[in-house]
Amino acid sequence: LYIIVRFVIGHSVTLGGILDRAIEAEDKKHGDIMRLDHVEGYLELSAKTKTYFATAVSLWDAEYYVKVDDDVHVNIATLGETLARHRKKPRVYIGCMKSGPVLSQRGVRYHEPEFWKFGDPGNKYFRHATGQLYAISKDLASYISVNQMCCNKYANEDVSLGSWFIGLDVRHIDDRRLCCGDPA
Repeated sequence: LYIIVRFVIGHSVTLGGILDRAIEAEDKKHGDIMRLDHVEGYLELSAKTKTYFATAVSLWDAEYYVKVDDDVHVNIATLGETLARHRKKPRVYIGCMKSGPVLSQRGVRYHEPEFWKFGDPGNKYFRHATGQLYAISKDLASYISVNQMCCNKYANEDVSLGSWFIGLDVRHIDDRRLCCGDPA
Protein backbone atom coordinates (compact mmCIF):
# COMPACT_ATOMS: atom_id res chain seq x y z
CA LEU A 1 0.00 0.00 0.00
CA TYR A 2 1.48 3.32 -1.08
CA ILE A 3 0.32 6.62 0.34
CA ILE A 4 0.70 9.94 -1.45
CA VAL A 5 0.39 13.00 0.79
CA ARG A 6 -0.44 16.43 -0.60
CA PHE A 7 -1.49 19.71 0.94
CA VAL A 8 -4.60 20.64 -1.04
CA ILE A 9 -5.34 24.28 -1.67
CA GLY A 10 -7.09 26.40 -4.25
CA HIS A 11 -6.34 30.01 -5.07
CA SER A 12 -6.92 33.30 -3.30
CA VAL A 13 -9.56 35.74 -4.50
CA THR A 14 -6.71 37.79 -5.98
CA LEU A 15 -5.36 35.27 -8.48
CA GLY A 16 -1.57 35.52 -8.66
CA GLY A 17 -1.45 37.64 -5.52
CA ILE A 18 1.08 37.43 -2.72
CA LEU A 19 -0.53 34.35 -1.12
CA ASP A 20 -0.66 32.44 -4.40
CA ARG A 21 2.97 33.31 -5.11
CA ALA A 22 4.02 32.14 -1.64
CA ILE A 23 2.22 28.82 -2.14
CA GLU A 24 3.84 28.36 -5.56
CA ALA A 25 7.27 29.01 -4.01
CA GLU A 26 6.54 26.48 -1.25
CA ASP A 27 5.47 23.90 -3.83
CA LYS A 28 8.60 24.46 -5.92
CA LYS A 29 10.68 23.87 -2.82
CA HIS A 30 8.90 20.76 -1.49
CA GLY A 31 6.63 19.45 -4.29
CA ASP A 32 3.88 18.50 -1.85
CA ILE A 33 1.03 20.82 -2.80
CA MET A 34 -1.99 19.96 -4.93
CA ARG A 35 -3.46 23.14 -6.43
CA LEU A 36 -7.15 23.12 -7.24
CA ASP A 37 -9.08 25.26 -9.69
CA HIS A 38 -11.04 26.70 -6.79
CA VAL A 39 -11.22 29.99 -4.86
CA GLU A 40 -10.58 29.39 -1.16
CA GLY A 41 -13.13 30.41 1.48
CA TYR A 42 -14.77 28.79 4.51
CA LEU A 43 -18.19 28.89 2.87
CA GLU A 44 -16.71 27.14 -0.18
CA LEU A 45 -15.54 23.94 1.55
CA SER A 46 -18.27 21.79 -0.01
CA ALA A 47 -17.29 22.99 -3.49
CA LYS A 48 -13.63 22.41 -2.65
CA THR A 49 -14.43 18.85 -1.57
CA LYS A 50 -16.07 18.07 -4.92
CA THR A 51 -13.18 19.65 -6.81
CA TYR A 52 -10.63 17.76 -4.70
CA PHE A 53 -12.14 14.33 -5.36
CA ALA A 54 -12.66 15.03 -9.08
CA THR A 55 -9.07 16.27 -9.44
CA ALA A 56 -7.52 13.49 -7.34
CA VAL A 57 -9.33 10.77 -9.31
CA SER A 58 -8.04 12.27 -12.55
CA LEU A 59 -4.44 12.37 -11.24
CA TRP A 60 -4.05 9.14 -9.29
CA ASP A 61 -5.45 5.64 -9.66
CA ALA A 62 -5.76 5.10 -5.92
CA GLU A 63 -7.77 2.62 -3.88
CA TYR A 64 -8.77 5.34 -1.39
CA TYR A 65 -8.85 9.11 -1.28
CA VAL A 66 -8.47 10.69 2.14
CA LYS A 67 -9.28 14.18 3.39
CA VAL A 68 -7.60 15.49 6.54
CA ASP A 69 -7.95 18.97 8.02
CA ASP A 70 -4.73 20.92 8.30
CA ASP A 71 -4.90 20.98 12.11
CA VAL A 72 -5.12 17.18 12.47
CA HIS A 73 -2.00 15.11 13.11
CA VAL A 74 -2.16 11.72 11.40
CA ASN A 75 -0.16 8.57 12.04
CA ILE A 76 0.32 7.59 8.39
CA ALA A 77 1.20 3.96 9.21
CA THR A 78 -1.97 3.51 11.27
CA LEU A 79 -4.06 5.16 8.58
CA GLY A 80 -2.53 2.80 6.01
CA GLU A 81 -3.36 -0.21 8.19
CA THR A 82 -6.94 1.02 8.59
CA LEU A 83 -7.39 1.41 4.84
CA ALA A 84 -5.74 -1.96 4.12
CA ARG A 85 -8.29 -3.73 6.36
CA HIS A 86 -11.09 -2.62 4.04
CA ARG A 87 -9.31 -3.13 0.69
CA LYS A 88 -11.58 -5.81 -0.73
CA LYS A 89 -14.82 -4.03 0.14
CA PRO A 90 -16.66 -1.94 -2.48
CA ARG A 91 -18.08 1.56 -1.90
CA VAL A 92 -16.38 2.24 1.43
CA TYR A 93 -16.80 5.45 3.45
CA ILE A 94 -14.58 5.41 6.55
CA GLY A 95 -14.56 7.97 9.33
CA CYS A 96 -15.80 9.01 12.72
CA MET A 97 -19.53 8.77 12.01
CA LYS A 98 -22.02 11.10 13.64
CA SER A 99 -25.55 12.40 13.29
CA GLY A 100 -26.02 15.79 14.92
CA PRO A 101 -28.92 18.23 14.97
CA VAL A 102 -29.71 20.32 11.90
CA LEU A 103 -29.17 23.92 13.01
CA SER A 104 -31.82 26.20 11.55
CA GLN A 105 -31.12 29.31 13.66
CA ARG A 106 -29.21 32.01 11.77
CA GLY A 107 -26.01 33.26 13.31
CA VAL A 108 -25.05 30.03 15.04
CA ARG A 109 -21.98 28.06 14.08
CA TYR A 110 -22.79 25.34 11.51
CA HIS A 111 -26.10 27.00 10.55
CA GLU A 112 -27.72 25.11 7.67
CA PRO A 113 -29.59 27.50 5.33
CA GLU A 114 -31.33 24.52 3.69
CA PHE A 115 -32.53 23.15 7.05
CA TRP A 116 -36.05 22.66 5.71
CA LYS A 117 -34.84 19.81 3.48
CA PHE A 118 -34.14 17.72 6.57
CA GLY A 119 -37.74 17.66 7.77
CA ASP A 120 -39.32 19.09 10.87
CA PRO A 121 -37.44 21.31 13.34
CA GLY A 122 -35.34 19.25 15.73
CA ASN A 123 -34.41 16.62 13.14
CA LYS A 124 -30.89 15.29 12.88
CA TYR A 125 -28.59 14.95 9.91
CA PHE A 126 -28.19 11.52 8.36
CA ARG A 127 -25.13 9.50 9.38
CA HIS A 128 -21.92 11.03 8.01
CA ALA A 129 -18.23 11.23 8.90
CA THR A 130 -16.92 14.24 10.77
CA GLY A 131 -15.04 16.59 8.50
CA GLN A 132 -11.65 16.43 10.21
CA LEU A 133 -10.63 13.09 8.69
CA TYR A 134 -12.34 10.60 6.40
CA ALA A 135 -11.58 8.26 3.51
CA ILE A 136 -13.64 7.10 0.57
CA SER A 137 -12.95 4.30 -1.87
CA LYS A 138 -12.08 4.88 -5.50
CA ASP A 139 -15.57 4.02 -6.73
CA LEU A 140 -17.15 6.67 -4.48
CA ALA A 141 -14.60 9.31 -5.48
CA SER A 142 -15.27 8.46 -9.13
CA TYR A 143 -19.01 8.79 -8.49
CA ILE A 144 -18.48 12.31 -7.11
CA SER A 145 -16.26 13.21 -10.05
CA VAL A 146 -18.80 12.06 -12.65
CA ASN A 147 -21.81 13.53 -10.82
CA GLN A 148 -20.31 16.67 -9.30
CA MET A 149 -22.64 19.02 -11.17
CA CYS A 150 -25.71 17.50 -9.48
CA CYS A 151 -24.23 16.93 -6.00
CA ASN A 152 -25.84 19.55 -3.75
CA LYS A 153 -23.56 21.66 -1.56
CA TYR A 154 -24.84 22.11 1.97
CA ALA A 155 -23.33 24.63 4.38
CA ASN A 156 -21.08 22.02 5.94
CA GLU A 157 -18.65 19.99 3.85
CA ASP A 158 -19.00 16.80 5.91
CA VAL A 159 -22.79 16.90 5.58
CA SER A 160 -22.46 17.52 1.84
CA LEU A 161 -20.21 14.49 1.39
CA GLY A 162 -22.58 12.27 3.38
CA SER A 163 -25.55 13.52 1.35
CA TRP A 164 -23.90 12.53 -1.92
CA PHE A 165 -23.99 8.91 -0.73
CA ILE A 166 -27.63 8.83 0.39
CA GLY A 167 -29.47 6.38 -1.81
CA LEU A 168 -26.27 4.58 -2.81
CA ASP A 169 -25.23 1.18 -1.54
CA VAL A 170 -22.37 2.53 0.58
CA ARG A 171 -20.63 0.75 3.43
CA HIS A 172 -20.33 3.30 6.27
CA ILE A 173 -17.46 2.28 8.54
CA ASP A 174 -17.47 4.04 11.89
CA ASP A 175 -13.86 3.93 13.07
CA ARG A 176 -13.60 5.73 16.42
CA ARG A 177 -9.81 5.96 16.06
CA LEU A 178 -10.48 8.59 13.41
CA CYS A 179 -12.38 10.81 15.84
CA CYS A 180 -10.89 14.16 16.80
CA GLY A 181 -12.47 15.18 20.09
CA ASP A 182 -16.21 14.72 20.71
CA PRO A 183 -17.97 13.70 17.46
CA ALA A 184 -21.44 14.46 18.87
